[in-house]
Formats: sequence, C-alpha cells, structure tokens
Amino acid sequence: MSAGSLFPSLDLSGTAVAPALFLAPMAGITHSGFRRLIADFGGYGALTTEMLSAPAFLREDPARSPFCRRRECEGNLVYQLRLSGEEDLGALFGKLETLSPAAVDLNLGCPAPEIQRLASGAALFRDFARLGRVLAGIRTHYGGPLTVKCRLGDDPDRWREPFVERLRLFEDHAVAAVTVHPRFSGEKLKRRARWREFPWIASRTRLPVIGNGDIRSPRDLEEHAEFFRPLAGIMLGRVVVEKPWIFREFAGLPPARVDYAEVWERLVRYTLEDLPPERALGRLKEFASYYCHNFFFGHELYRRCLGGRTVEQVHASALEFLRSDPQLSA
Repeated sequence: MSAGSLFPSLDLSGTAVAPALFLAPMAGITHSGFRRLIADFGGYGALTTEMLSAPAFLREDPARSPFCRRRECEGNLVYQLRLSGEEDLGALFGKLETLSPAAVDLNLGCPAPEIQRLASGAALFRDFARLGRVLAGIRTHYGGPLTVKCRLGDDPDRWREPFVERLRLFEDHAVAAVTVHPRFSGEKLKRRARWREFPWIASRTRLPVIGNGDIRSPRDLEEHAEFFRPLAGIMLGRVVVEKPWIFREFAGLPPARVDYAEVWERLVRYTLEDLPPERALGRLKEFASYYCHNFFFGHELYRRCLGGRTVEQVHASALEFLRSDPQLSA
C-alpha cells in the first residue's frame, strides 16, 4: 500500500493537493533551500514553510527571504504562522495573499516554552476564548484555505471533550483541514505518537484530518491500516530530513538513484544561494544531525559537522565522510 493510493488527493477549500502528502514545518530545516531540494525529488503534494512570526514576516522581502521565498518548482506551498492575537492581521494577510499560498496554517501545537511564553502554539490551543477570537480575526481578513496543526492537548486523562470543542470551533470558522500530531503538549518526541487516536478524531469532525508523528515508512501505513485509513492525508517530518527523496516511496513512484555526497553538495549550494554563510552554518548542522542516520557510523559525520566553525569546514568534513563509501544503516 502506498500513501499515494491511500491518499490520492485532498481539496483544501478549492486548492487541490495531490497526493495528500505534506511536508511538516520544521524550525531551522524547512527554509527555501531545503524545500528546493525536496522539490528536486518530488512525490509530495504540498510543502510547508518554517513557522513564521507576523512581525518578522512583515519585515521580510518575500522575493529574497529564505523563510517565505517561493520557487515555481515547489508547487503547493503552505505558509505556517505563529499568532497570539496581538498581530496586525490586516497587514499580515494582505501581504500573504500576494504570495498566492496554497493554504495558510495556524500553529497550535508547538510546546516549546519560548513559543508558549509568546501566547502562541500550544498556549493558544489551550485558551479557547482567545483561539476563537484569533480564528475570527483571520477570517475577517482572509478567505482562502486555512488549516491548523495541533497536538491532543495537555491532560492525558481528560483531553477528549476539550479537543472536540476545538474541532467544532474549527468547523465554525471554515478551517479546511486539521493536522494532528497525536502527542500531548508535555511529551517529548521520545514518546511514540498515539496513532490509535486518529480514527476517533476523524469520527468526531466533518473536517479532513491529516496525520503526523513518527511516520517513517509506507510499511507503517500497511501494518497499522486501521489507524490511517480514516485520515485524509499524512504529514512527514524528520524522516524527510534524513531521506529527502522519501516522498517518492510514499507516493509509489520509482525510487530515486541517490548519491549521498551529491545530495549534500546540492543542499549546501541551495542554502548558500538564499542565506549568508553565518546563517547557513547552523541550518547545515541541523540537517546533518538527521542525514547522519543513513549511515552505520553516522555519529562520525555529525561529530565532524558539529565541530566545524565555518560553512567551508562543515562542507569539507561532510564530503570527506560521504565520499569514503560509508556503510549504510539498515
């Protein structure tokens, strides 16, 4: 079973996403250079930006910014926002609409303390009244496809009723789809995502539900079909950083011929086209922390990259490892 056959397409309020396979927003990762690399391999239905703050976005030049720059090769691009309700939504969505987004996504799941201190992410999901005001404010200024991404909430023992209340709120404000990462806000990524909750969530709303969290292989869909069949699509995250070509596998396309060193070189080139070296450095190291999982001794690749003080050092160290015919992990 491929995800492409299970989720052939999804209509987001008039925007067709085919297949219904989405790239998750990831801080430090889903900048324009990385999205360009993913676009080279294809297989997805839509890409997503990093989480964008309204003040930063309003300062950015969309033609040059690595966060909101959009290339034709990317196809559908979803812009994800961090909002608290204090933003100038008129200016924000006026600028966003000039970029013709496939959809705008509201982050309601990020549990990072610094994001919650800004009354965003999981903190906004928690505050039902303020969440309603934010959604109403968005709809005052934006009539296009709106999606939300959330977790299950805070309380593992009493989360269902509050979650359904929020699903109703999303329906009332014409949300096009809900992406659910089935963990609680206090849980780390080491705790397995609760896929078993997908059918219950999908049964409680007329909205399409997109599943996210720990999905690494089409085998996951086959072996747990009862969890995934009620969904309208899936969203892949860290596994795409590890294997930028993996959407092809999920879509049922012929496998890509992968030269690991060439993929690394291409990402470095793309990143440096959009970011100055001092800003590219951390993003390349972040990519390497996942890419190294392809190799039996991948920790050596990451160690070399982590110790580099310049892009040139990181690039050269990684190439030395990647050109040594390293043993692939299972």
